[in-house]
Amino acid sequence: MKTMNLSVYLRIAAIVLALSFGARVHAAETPREELAHAYRLLERADHDYDGHRVAAMKEVEIAGKDLGIVLKGDLEERERQWKSDRHLTEARRLLRHSREKLEAKDRDRVAEHVERAIKEIDVALKIK
Repeated sequence: MKTMNLSVYLRIAAIVLALSFGARVHAAETPREELAHAYRLLERADHDYDGHRVAAMKEVEIAGKDLGIVLKGDLEERERQWKSDRHLTEARRLLRHSREKLEAKDRDRVAEHVERAIKEIDVALKIK
C-alpha cells in the first residue's frame, strides 16, 4: 500500500515538474518571438475560416515588418480541424501577451495590426 502511494506521489511530482518547465519556456519568449510564434501557428492551421485566418496572418506580417521581423514560416504540414482551432487559440494568446510586453514605442507602431489580427482570429474561431 505504501509503495502505491509513493508511486502516485512520484507521478504527481513528475507532472508538476513538466508543467512548470513548459510555463518557463513560454515565459522566456520575447514579444517579438511571440509574434513570430503566433504567425507560424496561424500559418500551420489547416482550416480556411472564411479568410479570417489569412487576414490575421496579414496583420501580423504588417506588425512584424514594422518591427523589422521577417515572419517566414517553416511549417508545411496541415492538420485536423481541432488542432487548427488550438493553434489559432494559442496564436491569439501569444499576440495578446506580446502586445502587453512590447516596449511603448513598438507597441504604438503595431498595436492596431496586432489588435486586428486578434479580432480576425476571434471571428475565425466562430466558423466551423
